[in-house]
Amino acid sequence: MEELVAKMGEFIKMEDELPFPEFQSYYQSVMDYLMKNYQDMTTDQLVQAKGITMIMGNNAKARAMRKDENRKKFTKMGEKSAFWENAIKLRLTKEGMSESELDEKVDALWK
Repeated sequence: MEELVAKMGEFIKMEDELPFPEFQSYYQSVMDYLMKNYQDMTTDQLVQAKGITMIMGNNAKARAMRKDENRKKFTKMGEKSAFWENAIKLRLTKEGMSESELDEKVDALWK
């Protein structure tokens, strides 16, 4: 998870848009990680994953607004990212974390 968080930190600082192949590769790494490790993730890891899926989903949705050959792919990436973001949020709130506490922790991730 640390590697995914560090990579997102690099992406956030970029001034240029991440090329589609790199975006897709990172997205797939995140999805694979979540599919394999979700049940065993710690609270801190879940907060990190929430931040990643939120940023990735918002970025994919914004890119899906363009009329190009990757539009449908970005739409699906945005939908799957939103699914995971919501699942993580639900799990953390069921485990006792308030929404405001979760938002604060996510906001602090890359500061």
